Amino acid sequence: MTGRYSNKKRSESFDIKRNRSQSIDKTSLWKGALTKKLDNNVIIQMVGMESANHTVYARVDPDCGQSVTLGKVIEVMVDEGWRHAVKDILEKGLHVENETYPSAAELLKLGAVWLLNETDYCADHNAHARRLCQSDEMETPDWKDMTLRVHYVPERFFVAYEVDWTNYCKGLLLDGCTSAYIGGVKQHVPMLGLPDKKDGALVYEDNDVGYVVLNKPGGMPTNSTKTNHAEDVLSMYSAALKERHGVETDTKHLSIPIRAETEMHGLLLVSTKKEFCSYINEQFSARNSNPAADNIIGVTKTYRCLVCIKNPSDIDRIEKLMNRDLTHWVNVKSPCPKKFVRSKPINTPNIDWQKCVMRITNVGDEKFRAACVASKYNDTNDSTLAHRLWGPQMERPAEDLGVSYVMQIDVQLLTAKPHQIRGQLAAMGCPIVGDYAYGGGSCEMRIHHHMWQRMAVQLCHLEFAMPEWNAEKTALIPSDKKCAFHLNTAWWTDYLYDYEMHL
Repeated sequence: MTGRYSNKKRSESFDIKRNRSQSIDKTSLWKGALTKKLDNNVIIQMVGMESANHTVYARVDPDCGQSVTLGKVIEVMVDEGWRHAVKDILEKGLHVENETYPSAAELLKLGAVWLLNETDYCADHNAHARRLCQSDEMETPDWKDMTLRVHYVPERFFVAYEVDWTNYCKGLLLDGCTSAYIGGVKQHVPMLGLPDKKDGALVYEDNDVGYVVLNKPGGMPTNSTKTNHAEDVLSMYSAALKERHGVETDTKHLSIPIRAETEMHGLLLVSTKKEFCSYINEQFSARNSNPAADNIIGVTKTYRCLVCIKNPSDIDRIEKLMNRDLTHWVNVKSPCPKKFVRSKPINTPNIDWQKCVMRITNVGDEKFRAACVASKYNDTNDSTLAHRLWGPQMERPAEDLGVSYVMQIDVQLLTAKPHQIRGQLAAMGCPIVGDYAYGGGSCEMRIHHHMWQRMAVQLCHLEFAMPEWNAEKTALIPSDKKCAFHLNTAWWTDYLYDYEMHL
């Protein structure tokens, strides 16, 4: 492959534009851009921008008057023969593993490439951009006013491939590890929905009412991100529906009415009909508007957490807090980690402090309240548990974090605020295991040469009023029966079981 590139001073025009609200001159965007000349006198310009995703803006020089497909421009940027050009404007001497560079086809499949209008961008850096897919590869835009934004190293969520999104959970068959009750009747797994090698993600599916309950893996988002439109829950389940029912499957409405954080795993509702989405949002709002009322079913969610205990006395302290409303205040607009405080600060009129209320409903396991993870007693079992939770990279992970014990608790949220469980537990001195931002250390999971972070928090119980259609079949209304779903095991359950067996 022939061609040459000119490594001029890296342009910072796109960087500057990110932090300014005023409009800028369009021609200034490409000053100092790196250029690549192809055989047919086509010149491709590239500008790098500092970001975690290694963002590159690229276009065909409009002065050359050539028509070039989107796929060709992306190919120049990322394929092996040209890769050194982009590395010059992104890496700045830092080593990046080659396997982290997706090919042009992979970038399009992941949704890491966007097409934007330069005139609109110069007027407003938040202007609309169009996410490209594989079918857009042969499109030839007007390069006089169009630019590609390519996230050269997109976020990856490899855990998405560790479950079978078309089949049911194995836990539905194994001693009640997973259960689904509709109107008080236990549901059974269809024989055609049994998983094969990988565990299935489905817990329950109701095509008439229009919803699905999934067992979401931790380490993947519920919805697409700016750099990845393929490895989120909604995209994976949508692809599974098309695989199961055919490409022409109608998935016009597919949404997640109650989202979960990327690190969280467990039960997750997916709406397949807009009527159910409206229904569950109304039920959720009803519960939030009066969380203390026992006569309102609404939506009840229980989270299972494994928390860090620094002092043995904290075990008794937390146990005494059971079934009490625990209140904190948080500025929801603050960056992560958010600060949760016991009392609402005064004389802060410009800060929107919001009330957070949760309730601890269960503490400890049936046979022990907490498990020791400190290795100062030279107990191999304790040390093994610590390394299984936080990974083998550190010699003494629990001591490095100042943690003596871990304890499993169940928590119900009576309000719904960002990072509420994580922040409230951290404010109480017992951060969640694996919650690095709030002091719980880092738990790495490695499978098939890939690594992701996981956190010891799981939505283990989900309950809401069983919906039924009204007489006109135009809306769903609550009945006097319930839909209840439960998970008895989490990713750390086997670790605690092995610990118990060696006591």
